[in-house]
Amino acid sequence: MANLNPDIFQEFQQRHFRCSPKFRSANIHAIEAEGFECGIPTLRTSIVTPGELEGWLEKVTVQNQQPGLHLGSTDKNGQRRPKLRVIVGYLGKGQKYDYMMHGQELTPADLHPPLIALPFSRENYEHMCKKLQLPTITTSLLVRNTRPLRGHFQVTRTSSNDLDPVYGMTLSTFSSLLIGVKLGVCISYSPSEGVVNALVLGSGVPEGLAWLQQDLEQLVTLADNPFLIPTLICQRLVEAIYACIDDNFERLHHIEHGSGQTGIMLFGDNGMPVPRGNCEDPNLSIAILGVAQRALAVEAYVRSNILTVRSVKSELLAFPWQQFASLDYERVLAQNELITKQLDFISRTMELALIRVEHLIQRANVQTTAITNLLAQRNNESNRKLAESSTSIARDTRRDSSAMKSIAILTMVFLPATFTATYFGTPAIAALEPSQNLYWIVTLPLTVAVLLVWLLTLRFCLSKGGTWFNW
Repeated sequence: MANLNPDIFQEFQQRHFRCSPKFRSANIHAIEAEGFECGIPTLRTSIVTPGELEGWLEKVTVQNQQPGLHLGSTDKNGQRRPKLRVIVGYLGKGQKYDYMMHGQELTPADLHPPLIALPFSRENYEHMCKKLQLPTITTSLLVRNTRPLRGHFQVTRTSSNDLDPVYGMTLSTFSSLLIGVKLGVCISYSPSEGVVNALVLGSGVPEGLAWLQQDLEQLVTLADNPFLIPTLICQRLVEAIYACIDDNFERLHHIEHGSGQTGIMLFGDNGMPVPRGNCEDPNLSIAILGVAQRALAVEAYVRSNILTVRSVKSELLAFPWQQFASLDYERVLAQNELITKQLDFISRTMELALIRVEHLIQRANVQTTAITNLLAQRNNESNRKLAESSTSIARDTRRDSSAMKSIAILTMVFLPATFTATYFGTPAIAALEPSQNLYWIVTLPLTVAVLLVWLLTLRFCLSKGGTWFNW
């Protein structure tokens, strides 16, 4: 057992979820906590440029210290050494084809360099991982093709040295820019020295990582506990998820009042009730669909983060603190109790968020049904009016057709007499001076013959299934 590589499965995961990270040199934000040995821990921050990173790493890592000193103690000059070191890096606004938070836009400049890129050169990144002894799977943080690792909190032993073991912790949150934040953290922890080194990477708005420094300043007495930063990330996700849920509820309220299909009163900024609409906006059906889709996505994030919080808690309770004599065990237990209570609070908060999301989905479904029924009712009313209009047009057409048939019959009755009169009026016939009786002798039989031919034709057509109006 002693010859086995304790980090073997992280290497296995890295091979299976192979990724080719992008690199771009950028300034990083370094946060260090020191002063634990005198009981007054403080936080120190600095900006490290790409050109300064290698020298900064050499200065702060174990290899550059005097023999016999620990990172949590002081050097020969009395300078305090930090027990917590956090490197905060901004990856970019997000990935292509990622869910985006409403109102967030990308410009062509955001596409070059890639939307997601590690804020280091390849050489500086490899040097940092080696010096800080970060887990092997660090490169997989927030990379698109490693989605199966999202939401997992893993604790592995990265060093087989029993005298000075090093533990690695990784967490890549199951979230998207739909809730405005994506976070990942890799931690190396040396219990014998009580030192925590962490790389925190995030995407979204550039100022979206300022909260970490503020939280660490308030909880600096717990900063040397390696489970604090994963707890803070879980807390941050709670806040982002609740903000997303509140925004979605606000959208739903406006849709409900825009459609007029609600009995709930909505008050505006002026304190007056907002008048209900009449479903006149043609985009309401698309808007309510967006609310429902967003709610379903947030529900998945909530459920996943509940599992993440439980995983952090179980790993915290299972960690072999008592095996390391260099640790102040009573202090560690007190820290763990506080962190465990906060994790329980986060878990219950996420469960309440799940109830809110389910309520949101139900209301969105009700509103979808109401809008659909209203639009269907309006379509039916429009179809009824169209049918009435068509019936009126058909009635008028039939009336006009009857009038035309009457005119045609009258024309047929008087046409033979008109023809005969015209014929007798020609110069050649008029010279013969025909009598009036001859006119009637010709006209009456001709008229009767024409009517008989018409009646026989009509009877034949009726016998074939035709109607009077068809002919």
